[in-house]
Amino acid sequence: MSTTPPPPATAPALEHTAQDGAFGWLRDLGPHGRRAFAGAFGGYALDSYDYFTLPLSMVALSAYFGLDSGQTGLFTTVTLVVSAVGGALAGVFADRVGRVRALVITVLTYAVFTVACGFAPNFETLLVFRALQGLGFGGEWAVGAILVAEYASARHRGRTLGAVQSSWAVGWALAAVVYTLVFSF
Repeated sequence: MSTTPPPPATAPALEHTAQDGAFGWLRDLGPHGRRAFAGAFGGYALDSYDYFTLPLSMVALSAYFGLDSGQTGLFTTVTLVVSAVGGALAGVFADRVGRVRALVITVLTYAVFTVACGFAPNFETLLVFRALQGLGFGGEWAVGAILVAEYASARHRGRTLGAVQSSWAVGWALAAVVYTLVFSF
């Protein structure tokens, strides 16, 4: 005899039908939701591309700036740690000023400091720019997911956000391909 209780009955609103098809969740978003989804998918993929480009090019960066292994590891660490702070701050900020406005500000923060990283003259400046980039990076993740979730129906929310999260792999693959092409010359 099993002591495990039977699973609860599925609510009719959460049942998936054959008419949903593989992309019923995307049709269900509506035009504004699809735009939010495309923006979040592209943004997450670019975040991943950027995040993985750094470790792939770390040998070149450490040679250029004359860094030791501790300093090179600090680049990736600072981005992730500050991105956690950025996500928390952006969530609070989004509740006060709205999701779209918060998302625009986080994307601009991320973009400005990503470009600034390319002009950093030394290790310290690059480290500060990576940290500030992390604020935008984390904020974009938090607010982008919330915005897309607001457009998704309860029935498709899991699939929709799963599809957004899958863009991380797209960005990683793109970084690996670009790295292979660039560093093969």
